[in-house]
Amino acid sequence: MKDFKSESLLGGSGEPLQLHHVAVVVRDLASSIAWYQQYLGFEHQYDFELPGAKVTMLVLGNARLELYEVEGASPILKERQEVGTVLKAEGINHFAFAVDNVDTVIAALASKGVEIAVPPTNVPNGSGDRFAFLYDSERMLVELIQAAK
Repeated sequence: MKDFKSESLLGGSGEPLQLHHVAVVVRDLASSIAWYQQYLGFEHQYDFELPGAKVTMLVLGNARLELYEVEGASPILKERQEVGTVLKAEGINHFAFAVDNVDTVIAALASKGVEIAVPPTNVPNGSGDRFAFLYDSERMLVELIQAAK
């Protein structure tokens, strides 16, 4: 597979493309901001408004989440809330954050009341990587992944 550089795609500097942020539509912007700050350590970067929407950017290291509270948005589909059915729907179904020790992080989050969807387990590819899934305040699946050492 070719290693696409931003220069070949966008006339840029030749650096590899990097993901800038993930946008998530939420029912309650304030509670979602609080959840990501309290449980995952995100910090507020900025807010803005669009017609019919309030938007907040949260940042943690190189990870950015852009949370949208949109008037009239549909609630998250039940199929998108369950590990067994989320992969049967097209489109983005979760995002993942790298952690040093998934077992320790999941235990700490569970002790604070965060609902764990899939407890820590090995990725079934023989790599030694481990992962777990949890639910955020909107019942969106969030993965935590630990690379093999």
